[in-house]
Amino acid sequence: MQVADMVTLITNVGFPVTLSFILIKYVLQTMGEKLDKMDATIHLLSQQVKSIESRTEATKTADQADAKTK
Repeated sequence: MQVADMVTLITNVGFPVTLSFILIKYVLQTMGEKLDKMDATIHLLSQQVKSIESRTEATKTADQADAKTK
């Protein structure tokens, strides 16, 4: 947002409304970035859980095969 745009906005709607618009834009942008980071972290966590589950299943299968041979 350019200075001329801000001056025009302040002139048309007033300082408090303009400040509110700027703060809302900042909050939405910041929250968007944080949500993107959280989404990436949840995706990584999901992959790790799937990896642990597959290793656990492989171990169970191997233990069952060993138990059958005994």
